[in-house]
Amino acid sequence: SKGYVCFKGLQAEEFHHGPQRLLRPLKRQPDGSFAEIGLEQALDEIADRLRAITAQGGPQAVATFKGTAGVNVSTHMIQLDFLQALGSNQFYSVNTIDQSAKAVSFERQGGWMAGQQSIDQSEVLLFFGCNPVISHSTMPVMGPDPLRTLKAAKARGMKLIVIDPRHTETAQHADLFLQPLPGRDTAIAAALVRTVLDEGWEDKAFVAEHVGAGRIAGLRAALEPFTCDFAESAAGLAPGQIRAVAQLFARDCASGGAFAATGPSMAAFSNTTQHLVDTLNIVCGRYRRAGQKIVADMINAPYPVHAEVIAPQRSYASHPPSRIRGAGMLGFDRMASTLAEEILTPGEGQVRALIVSGSNPASCLPDQQKAVEALSSLDLLVTMDPYMTTTARLSHYVLPPLMMYERHDLPISDPNFNIGTTTWARYAPPVIAPPPGSELTDDWYPYWALAKRLGLAMKFCGHELDFTANHPPSTEDMLALRTAGGRITLDELKADLAQHPSGRVHDHPSLEVLPARPGADAKFDVMPADVAAELGEFLASRWARPEGEGEATHLMVSRRMNRVMNTLGNNLAATLRLDPGNPAWLHPDDIAAMGMAPGDRVEIASATGSIVAEAQADPALRRGVVSISHCWGGLPGEKGAGSNTNLLIATDRDVQPINAMPLMSSVPVRLRRAEVALEK
Repeated sequence: SKGYVCFKGLQAEEFHHGPQRLLRPLKRQPDGSFAEIGLEQALDEIADRLRAITAQGGPQAVATFKGTAGVNVSTHMIQLDFLQALGSNQFYSVNTIDQSAKAVSFERQGGWMAGQQSIDQSEVLLFFGCNPVISHSTMPVMGPDPLRTLKAAKARGMKLIVIDPRHTETAQHADLFLQPLPGRDTAIAAALVRTVLDEGWEDKAFVAEHVGAGRIAGLRAALEPFTCDFAESAAGLAPGQIRAVAQLFARDCASGGAFAATGPSMAAFSNTTQHLVDTLNIVCGRYRRAGQKIVADMINAPYPVHAEVIAPQRSYASHPPSRIRGAGMLGFDRMASTLAEEILTPGEGQVRALIVSGSNPASCLPDQQKAVEALSSLDLLVTMDPYMTTTARLSHYVLPPLMMYERHDLPISDPNFNIGTTTWARYAPPVIAPPPGSELTDDWYPYWALAKRLGLAMKFCGHELDFTANHPPSTEDMLALRTAGGRITLDELKADLAQHPSGRVHDHPSLEVLPARPGADAKFDVMPADVAAELGEFLASRWARPEGEGEATHLMVSRRMNRVMNTLGNNLAATLRLDPGNPAWLHPDDIAAMGMAPGDRVEIASATGSIVAEAQADPALRRGVVSISHCWGGLPGEKGAGSNTNLLIATDRDVQPINAMPLMSSVPVRLRRAEVALEK
């Protein structure tokens, strides 16, 4: 880490030993209170309830929900393994309410096997609604220690372009900064692609080989209305700004990519925007070529990476539509925005049991009122969490897990997606003991224990688990299964500790891009019919006009906080001393125009609901925008630390096709001085 620590490291003592931490399993009592229960007894009772629920409703009555904190390596996909053994596909996660537009674009347009260029391979980076200096997570270019990484790249001459309604911490380092109205990224991205093609700044050889003249002609036709003048008018930008971005990105620089993050991915026409951002990379050929190095974690199995197109799959079309608005699946995921209705809607396939790992759906699901109603109605809700979150408070059982310094672990790893920026790896044995008198569990263990009790034949990472022994496997056994066949094994990582106690960056033959295979002739589908139709819908929508908000006074956008990741950290005393809530950030002139001062209470109302927050001034914001972080606040009707923006969001309108992504940012809202008290 070169001396860098994130907020989880800085607050590790309170995370592990603070008064909020749960140390023993809990069972909800008939009066709503909680009493301690032994772990094995709790698992016995949970298994009995699962038997009864599946006997009545079948395996599809059981679902799991995985969050960002549930991705430690020994647990990451065990929820899916458990469900498959049970016979259910009711796997939900935060993936489909975050940046699932990236998966939709890949499925419809295709992808490049060797991936995008890393920051050290880039002459320019273009960020749509990304703030990696705070979020640490614009893959594959930013990760730990983002500010020094960015400064080093800038020092060697890399250019940075940022497009965001706020002059963010990342934008402060930009060579070009555009500050549009929220929700207009579709128009901006479309105009950028059109400008590149009109000016002949595309990578002609790459386009000819991997797109083709016919598909480029279709792309040009669909983008005909998206002139720079139109997009700048719709987005509230000054004339010439979009052309300046296209010129720097495509004409003046030969490497480096465009990236979109939660800003566009949670806004209007998010799938269309992501498609166009990816199209910009395609027409400019911004991908690794044969002979270049890739970044891939060492835990996964090696595989050859070729400089060739992965054809569009549209695998989501192979899944039957669900009961809720015809939403299907994206990869292994059911759509998180439909979970509440899957619970509340009677009939075959109704979810009656939910096991939650590393997440807080009572706070993070859109339309919090409906989500809490659904979670409260379940026959069985089990939450694995070290704290009494809003979801835990609704649960029948709460199973507190071991935390990061108490367990065996490896670097975060996803078998299907590289989420790192280097090939660093290290085995991490426990360095502290669990608190005295505690009864904690490894996150994976309840799934193993329930499978054993239910008599399921369950695999983990493709390996059959042994349930015949008198004792469960150890976490090290599970890690060994996870790394079996990987670029480096658990035994090799353990042996490496003596010489490299902080781990090291590894090399491997599979980390070099190979030439395209003979006969590899797949091409990108840069403008399929459904995307062209979405562009037409955009042109007819309010987002194509600079004054398209109707009765709304502002557009609400989501905001990252440096000391909190979703709900993780907003219960810590050290965090609350500095961030006692999630203020509604506004331009100072907007606060003054409402006859208010910083610190006054403001009511934020959408067509779905309203919240009250403390108004604070942020001159970095565009006027007409209110910026507020998500996942704060308690249960609906409670007063606590902050307010939950999901009370403002509907799951049954302004919803994207395929991934059922609701409008979670660029939400039209009305602001006025609040008359109700705000809890301090």
